[in-house]
Amino acid sequence: MRNWHLDRVHNSMASLRRVSGNAAQQVKNHLKGAAHRAKATTYLWKLSAGSVVAEYKATARVTHAACKAKMAPVAAKMAPAVAACKAKAAPAAQVCKEKAASAAMVCSDLARVAGVSSYRSARKNWDKASEWGKENWEKAGVVASRVRVRVDRHPVSPLLYITLLCVGIGAVAFNGMYTKAYVAYVNGEEVGVVSSEEELSSIVGNVETRVASVLGEEYSYDAEITLAPTYLDAGTQTNARAVEDALFEDTGAMMNAYAVSVDGQELGYAQTSEELQTMLDNVTEPYLNEQTVEHHFTQDVEIYEVEVPSNTQFTPDTLQSTLSGNKEEAEYVTVERGDTFNSIAEAAGLTGDELQALNPDADSSQLTAGDQLLVKQAVPMLTVETVVTETYEETIQSPVEYVDNPNLYEGTTRLKAAGQDGVEKIEARITCINGQETQREEVSRTTVQEATTTYMYQGTKEKPATASTGSFIWPLSGTITSRFGYRNIFGSTSFHSGLDIAAPYGTQISAADGGTVTFAGWRGSYGQTVIITHDDGTVTYYAHCSSLLVNAGDKVYQGQAIARVGMTGTATGYHCHFEVRVNGKSVNPENYL
Repeated sequence: MRNWHLDRVHNSMASLRRVSGNAAQQVKNHLKGAAHRAKATTYLWKLSAGSVVAEYKATARVTHAACKAKMAPVAAKMAPAVAACKAKAAPAAQVCKEKAASAAMVCSDLARVAGVSSYRSARKNWDKASEWGKENWEKAGVVASRVRVRVDRHPVSPLLYITLLCVGIGAVAFNGMYTKAYVAYVNGEEVGVVSSEEELSSIVGNVETRVASVLGEEYSYDAEITLAPTYLDAGTQTNARAVEDALFEDTGAMMNAYAVSVDGQELGYAQTSEELQTMLDNVTEPYLNEQTVEHHFTQDVEIYEVEVPSNTQFTPDTLQSTLSGNKEEAEYVTVERGDTFNSIAEAAGLTGDELQALNPDADSSQLTAGDQLLVKQAVPMLTVETVVTETYEETIQSPVEYVDNPNLYEGTTRLKAAGQDGVEKIEARITCINGQETQREEVSRTTVQEATTTYMYQGTKEKPATASTGSFIWPLSGTITSRFGYRNIFGSTSFHSGLDIAAPYGTQISAADGGTVTFAGWRGSYGQTVIITHDDGTVTYYAHCSSLLVNAGDKVYQGQAIARVGMTGTATGYHCHFEVRVNGKSVNPENYL
């Protein structure tokens, strides 16, 4: 029934506004006492409702008093609950009040604009309203009487409807200007704003996924998160990403550490930069001494701060081994039967000289199966270049001056007076790579002691054909069947003092150099033998001959035929045993040929 009354009142008031607005001028002429209401013609709704509001204020006061009297007992019972509710609602009410003030201001501005527009419209239609009002004044009176009756029967003041209307307008304006959101707090500390609880739940899920990915294990976020409602300007975006980053940081999934990299390759981590620097110092220490003035790594080595998973296990010993170890290991080749020095070098992509440089102690002419040759140097993870200053002395060789001597053969010399070597002090900067010298730069050179001259005689006498030349030629062409050194022959090991050169029976044997035949004949196990003493005292043997072509005391020249190949004495085949003795001791003939 109450709703029915309200509908009728709204309809009646609408009709009254339409009728009384058009009849405003007539009211002014007949009711001079109502002149103050006519001044408000810019607000048409006041013209239509003003008289009703004034007339029923008294009624509203009476009705309000009666309602208050009836509700007093109920209000007394509800007072504690109301007080508690009011206390809880106070913060939200304050926020609402602040937001509503803004909305009310907007509403007021809109009302002013509407009033001006209405005023202009009213003046335009004033004349038409006056004519129509004259004709319908009586009808307006009847309608007004009916409205009074309806309002008298209704227990609620019309002010309530006006209030509800304003509140509705304010609510619509507020909702259009602001959006509800939530401030997120973690352990009581604000971290950002989210649009809803669902968005916060999604953020927590993302955080758990990120942490699990970092730690390599499942993770559940259990920090205390609270939400407080707030209002944002319409169109303002929440900062979900900032909230997610704040929650991720709160998990402690990452921690600060320090990394070391070599040529851009990150090798490992430590808790402090000092630990990493100590490891690098351990690499350089073996190459430093008191004379070291500079040192650095040839690679680009960096130490810098990083974030690593909080469950990272630091392994300083392993990292130290990596820094001190090799990036690439050395490569060796095992010599097999039939390999030669050059074939091994070619297979490794090296020249013979490069292979020899890698293996300075190897004898390229005598490889043995099972030997190992280095074909690739190890490449260290870190290469240390050092510069040292060094002071040392060098000998200044005594200069030599020659004095002609007609009693000496041409090409021969003899000391006349020995000089003395000098001494120089040298200061140099020496560059080394991992301890191996690669460059030497002299800084200064100072003479400590001058050298004195050495005087030598040099022969001017023409040398006879039989004179020694100082160098040996091969006594014959053939195959070497036994070299100088220990060998196994006749079932036992014995030392072989010469070189056996096999050739057909009767092949000519020549003098290796000019000299004097000091023996020609049978010499025990050597068989038929020729011995030649050369001008410098060196002696050569030619044994196992089938026949001799010279006699003791003969002067022979280099290349002269002195005997023929045979197998006399202790021999197993046709060959010439060629032997060289210096100061009475046998030496390897291959070093003289």
